[in-house]
Amino acid sequence: MATVDILVGLTTDISKHATTPTMHRHAPPGQAATGTSPSEPTLKQLTIEEKVQLLSGIDFVSTGAVPRVGIPGLKLVDTVNGVKGSDLHNGTSTLCFPSTGCLGATWNRELITRMGKKLAAQAKSKSAQIILGPSMNMHRDPRGGRNFEFFSEDPLLTGELAAALVNSIQSEGVGACPKHFVGNECETKRRIQDVAESLDGRAMREIYLASFQIMLRSSDPMALMTAYNKVDGTYCSENIPLIKDILRSDWGYKGCVMSDWYGTNSEIAALEAGLDLEMPGPSVFRGASLITNVQNGTVDEKLVDQRAANVLRLIERTAESHSMEPEMSLDDESGNCLAKEIGTEGIVLLQNRKSVLPLQKTQKLAVIGSAATTPPISGGGSAAAPPQYLQRPIDSIKALHSDPELVKGSRGVKVHATIPICAEEQMFARNGEHGVDVSYFNDGLEMPIIEEFQKIPRIVMLGRIKPGLKAEGFHYEMSTTLIPTTSGLHTIGIQATGSFLLKVNGKDVLSEKVSGVTVEDFLFKPTRLEVCCQITMKAGIPYFIKLVVQPHKPAAMTGEPLVHAAKLCYIEEYSDCDSISEAVTVAENADTTIIFAGRNSEYESEGYDMPEITLPANQVKMIKEVAAASRRSVLILHCGNPIDVRDFIDDVDAIICGHFLGQEGGNALTEVLYGKVNPSGKLAVTWPKKLEDTPSYQSFPAAETTRGWEISCDEGVQVGYRHNWVNPPQFAFGFGLSYTSFELSSLKVTRTSTETAVGDDEIIVEVVLSNIGSVSGAEVVQVYVEDVASSIPRPSRELKAFDKIYLEPQTSEAIRFCIKEKHAFSYWNEEDKCWRAEAGEFRIHVSDLVTQVHLKDDFSWGGL
Repeated sequence: MATVDILVGLTTDISKHATTPTMHRHAPPGQAATGTSPSEPTLKQLTIEEKVQLLSGIDFVSTGAVPRVGIPGLKLVDTVNGVKGSDLHNGTSTLCFPSTGCLGATWNRELITRMGKKLAAQAKSKSAQIILGPSMNMHRDPRGGRNFEFFSEDPLLTGELAAALVNSIQSEGVGACPKHFVGNECETKRRIQDVAESLDGRAMREIYLASFQIMLRSSDPMALMTAYNKVDGTYCSENIPLIKDILRSDWGYKGCVMSDWYGTNSEIAALEAGLDLEMPGPSVFRGASLITNVQNGTVDEKLVDQRAANVLRLIERTAESHSMEPEMSLDDESGNCLAKEIGTEGIVLLQNRKSVLPLQKTQKLAVIGSAATTPPISGGGSAAAPPQYLQRPIDSIKALHSDPELVKGSRGVKVHATIPICAEEQMFARNGEHGVDVSYFNDGLEMPIIEEFQKIPRIVMLGRIKPGLKAEGFHYEMSTTLIPTTSGLHTIGIQATGSFLLKVNGKDVLSEKVSGVTVEDFLFKPTRLEVCCQITMKAGIPYFIKLVVQPHKPAAMTGEPLVHAAKLCYIEEYSDCDSISEAVTVAENADTTIIFAGRNSEYESEGYDMPEITLPANQVKMIKEVAAASRRSVLILHCGNPIDVRDFIDDVDAIICGHFLGQEGGNALTEVLYGKVNPSGKLAVTWPKKLEDTPSYQSFPAAETTRGWEISCDEGVQVGYRHNWVNPPQFAFGFGLSYTSFELSSLKVTRTSTETAVGDDEIIVEVVLSNIGSVSGAEVVQVYVEDVASSIPRPSRELKAFDKIYLEPQTSEAIRFCIKEKHAFSYWNEEDKCWRAEAGEFRIHVSDLVTQVHLKDDFSWGGL
């Protein structure tokens, strides 16, 4: 791979981070070495124009370079579930791992460490230096649209898994950029909402900031991304108490701080707070305006130097990964196997009545549901990446069966929230291939400037237009011949950012005047754009479709790019009743029925939150009727958020939480179903019986007030399992069944005493784990601490340590955890604005085992 020469004065060694130690000892406070600061002569070589150029992007994924002195630009791409290239749509395919919610359910640092190295290799294949992730916000409410992209409701589990991923990515010379700092747990009005909580309140310190604090104890991410929202009235990207006081001063972070995409809201305030890099480009708040303000003395050039120095440090730390090679899709067989392994370890077995699982390979199987043939590999938004291939569960189930002819399938009911994009195999372009013809015209001209063939019926021009088009006046057309497979009243849907006209066989059938669409709408809110019509069509008859689209007209020029885009969507008439009847017939003839249900990227996505956690009525009806017709039934739920299962939990024998499992999901599920792999996933989030039981129910999502859009954390620190549940949850945090049985015994707690700083003494927790069953498997040992008599209300238990242990049948292993007393016993003291541990009794819980320790003296501390 060709590399880019970097100015010698910038070159430093990129620190290599150790992976998780075998002893479970919390890393000492402070940072791993960040490398020396860029030399003073380097900055002195740069003009003010060149310094300012370093402080923002030049396009959607790249920052500016200074070729005159050998400083390259940076390429920053999403994300840890699949490293994408430059093109947001129809881009270079990549190895797609399971979603981050699944990573959380593995509880496995070592597995995440191996994944990080594979992600770094994928980033290098895209000539990228920074991976934008992991996302570290909390699963606060089960309606959160982006929860699938977050690890857990617990800050310790989130922080430690994130640290393992950051360290591993960066050990290969690629930078990681954890996000979104801080408070982006709600997608509703995320760009303008105010999280109406003090940064020195317990909720922010013990829950939402804590995941980042824990991550920084044992990793040193090269960059960190601020959140869109405000906290306590100030945008995160310009929040001095957040960036300057907590992150920089209290925690000692030396890396580069960047905005989320279009998440900068000021010029001077953001610079003064410590926002180093505005993304993406072209710049809205920097550029020519900042240069002028430096030249006229409004902005001190030293402030620009500080910000530029951090960007230069980011460039130097990623020196190993700089490249000018074209993007490529890197085939990695061992990476594919790892993606499958992560899936198998994250899958959670929630119910297994009558030991219906594992399946026998000789059984007659019915496989019901559209996810068996078109599995949801990710939620929606920036975390979704184009997979290199898609492993269908039904194919995997047949492949491991002794006689594939005994496996029968039925698609079941539709699961779409919007009309799906038109299927490639039903469209024919002029050249006879499956796809569409696209033509671009300047206004007033009959001949197109450019003509293209595309397989996918989607056009996207974000922040740019095709060469030769005139910005002051153009339009574009998409055409294809569509051949229905059935006769009926079929639906055509159009998602366009500009006014459009749709013709079928030369007849105008649908038109719409469209204006005011935002980039956010285009990227994440398809329901905002969708316009539909119904047309009676006959099977096998060709219909010529022509879509004419006008340019995007924004409501106001905000600095965000214009987005010219259109998508052709299509679905044929169908009956839920007929689909369920067909599924029931298939199930009646099987020994065991596997039912696929749940959500996909149309329900769980960046950009919006869900209104409820129940399944659509057609899915519930299918589950109940198919289960009633089945001898035995297994329900697989794809989701990133909990699902209200009350309507059908008693109808099915087994339930699996199948997450969004990436491109190897079909193989991962099948190996668990057949028992080739023993399930070992544990829930990283509490599943309530019903939405109203959740502690955040009354204060989620953001709501409009006289002060603007706000969201508060009325439940305080009682998030998830920390809540005092009046109605016990359906499935508790940390829960997950196995095909074997484990037993914990011999719990013992001792303490070390040293001459180190206050609170650095450790408690040593020792326990014996035994596999008393007949199958090998892995168990997660979880250590919780309870403050018996606190002066303030505290959760009844808080996770303080964990590890995943693999054991052969009838074997045992002694497990040892070392936890600093200040991390084990402290709460945030709002009055004194510091961490405080009170003298008294504390209980240590490991499963049902409990022991007690006594803390003799109060103490306080700050920092990491």
